[in-house]
Amino acid sequence: MTDKSARLRSDATVRFARNPAERPGRKSCTGWYQSIKAGDGLPYESLLERDALLLLDFDRDVAHFSVQPETFVWTEAGRQRRYTPDIRLEMADGKIIYRQVKLATRLAADPTLGGRLPAIEAECAARGGRHEMWLDTDIRRQPRLSNVRRLRAAVAVLAAENLPAIRTIITHLPFPLTLGATAAALGGQAVHTNVVLGLVAIGDLVADLDRPLDENAILMPGTGR
Repeated sequence: MTDKSARLRSDATVRFARNPAERPGRKSCTGWYQSIKAGDGLPYESLLERDALLLLDFDRDVAHFSVQPETFVWTEAGRQRRYTPDIRLEMADGKIIYRQVKLATRLAADPTLGGRLPAIEAECAARGGRHEMWLDTDIRRQPRLSNVRRLRAAVAVLAAENLPAIRTIITHLPFPLTLGATAAALGGQAVHTNVVLGLVAIGDLVADLDRPLDENAILMPGTGR
């Protein structure tokens, strides 16, 4: 192991109660997601968790989020029990939510999380928050998931040296405008559609992500991130 790899592992140990990216298995898909909102790489242990992190990056109701934030430990009937929430959310309205990413079929098979759910909810309440299950049926709802995938990819086309000029053009446009009209104002080439999507991704523009992001999508000015 290189010194750099050792430092990364040490940093991850400090930042996360558990690091699923270090525990790959035959039936799991672990890795790191580079979050725009968190400004950091975040570990995930399934593609469903990766999709969940992607959605949070573009959820305007979420001010900040962290993964594997802490492990709850309590004693029940003389036995030590443990639970590590997948995600801790700080909402724009100040509320705290601990969220568990789960397949609906698995929750149906074990709705009390092995009998731990009442204690888990009490632990969350003691921290000033509440506990939620976030199911695959919600996470993978379309077209939102496809939209945020496009937005995350479009960030790569934004060049820092070009942003001031682009923003100058944007500030003089008569919003609301369609995505197609906004791209045309920037030059009308295929790359300009991705530039507009990148501006949505970083919060300069706002779109309804529950509707298709086609050329007729309505855009409004945003406030940035």
